[in-house]
Amino acid sequence: RSAFESSMMQTSLQGLAGLQVSRLIVGVFSDHDREQDFERGLLDGLCQVQMEEFVLICLGDFEDDTDTLFDCVGNVSTIRLVDLGLEQISQVPVGSKVKQLECKKCGFDDVPAMKLSLFKELRVLRITKNRSLKTFEQKFEGLSNLEVIDLSENRLTFSRCCSPQFRNCPNLKHLNLSFNSYIRLTGDFNNVENLLYLDFQHTTLFGPGSYPVFLS
Repeated sequence: RSAFESSMMQTSLQGLAGLQVSRLIVGVFSDHDREQDFERGLLDGLCQVQMEEFVLICLGDFEDDTDTLFDCVGNVSTIRLVDLGLEQISQVPVGSKVKQLECKKCGFDDVPAMKLSLFKELRVLRITKNRSLKTFEQKFEGLSNLEVIDLSENRLTFSRCCSPQFRNCPNLKHLNLSFNSYIRLTGDFNNVENLLYLDFQHTTLFGPGSYPVFLS
């Protein structure tokens, strides 16, 4: 973090070719000026790095075309994107091996479920502390390995919770929707019938009390 001049980060990362490491953290410290924006090809030097976990933290704005974000880290088991000016998920490489993905303090305004559904090996997904994240209109689909979704500490407001949002996600066991705004429950949990943990702490709910939404 903050190891490179902003104009030299792309070139400097190419010097890591051949590295084998459990975790690689790239970015700046939060109290530094964020002169480094994400530009196309910024992480190209990481294609020759073997790592288990990749953390990208505290970068500024992303160009409209961010489709190279996952190009060289698509085979990393765990990816954490923290405090970034990221407003949408980039193109997901075919055959991605990502099992855990965290997006914390990013710039989403809608849960990017369609793009995230291309991470077919995904087991754990955390999207937290996104102040601009208010809607959940897209659907997760075909994530047969997904077990944990944490959407806590956003500002989500949506209805028809919780089955329509998760299609063909039969192994979802942990769903955290705490510390959000307003959620309307329908009592339909058919698509998430294997849930073991459901958290709505500090979220205003509509539905409970008027009819048995938790009957199933």
